[in-house]
Amino acid sequence: MNWVSNTESGNSKWWSWWLGIVVILVFYMVLGAIPVGIGAATGLIELDGSGSLMGGSAQPIQFVLLMISPVMLFVGVWAAQRLVHRRSLNALLSANGFRWPLMWQGMAIWLVLGILITLVEWLLHPDRYSWSFDFDRWILIAPLVLLIIPFQAAGEELFFRGYLMQAIARLRAHPFLLVLASGVLFMLPHLTNPEMSNALGGQLPMALNYFLMGVGLGWVSLRDDGVERAIGIHVVNNLYAGVAVGYANSVLSTPTFIEAGVIDAWFGVGAIICAFAVVLAIKPRP
Repeated sequence: MNWVSNTESGNSKWWSWWLGIVVILVFYMVLGAIPVGIGAATGLIELDGSGSLMGGSAQPIQFVLLMISPVMLFVGVWAAQRLVHRRSLNALLSANGFRWPLMWQGMAIWLVLGILITLVEWLLHPDRYSWSFDFDRWILIAPLVLLIIPFQAAGEELFFRGYLMQAIARLRAHPFLLVLASGVLFMLPHLTNPEMSNALGGQLPMALNYFLMGVGLGWVSLRDDGVERAIGIHVVNNLYAGVAVGYANSVLSTPTFIEAGVIDAWFGVGAIICAFAVVLAIKPRP
């Protein structure tokens, strides 16, 4: 686990980690929220009573404003790493430099698995899926999704699998603890997603989806001694939902080729377990 020990250089005093988290959250939750506030004040977007974006991100301006905050998470992690810890961003990625082939491998494997999972659910429940492709709407957002989502997904991986796992490893570098922490910490912020209240099966299995996703990505990162495949998996997972097969009432709600009328949380639990079993069975090839 050389990668989680990439904290010996620079500033790793105990207070630096707390300061780093503050810096990251300021970028993510304060600076990232300003564009949404401006959009709401000017009428470009409409918020509901809970402060969530009404209508998801079906329009380009809605999508861009919604995604600025997670992109700022990426910027915040970079700022904390460079300004607080005085280390390069590469120290969060792997032990020996970023391995692009591993990221492409993660993307390819997860795309194939995503398609297979969709086909299985369609065969079991064909009534759940409908053709929803509208070229005029799709072509306006798809390029934005392809451009922004990689930064959003990479930012989350850098924070949850990179920064937080390295911080916890300073206290205790036990693999089980790191993987468990990865699942819990990844689940918590996703509990505010609209999927939590709309999923078939209820909130518990939906929360379990996020937890298992965090566990799987954490396990893969420890197995690979770096986050390259985790980034690839996360990027493809979000791109697939953003441009190919979407779900009604999801956090994105961008125009896609196919839309599922429901999110089956228990089916998702089984799908995630099976998918990561396949990923972990495949030997990484850097």
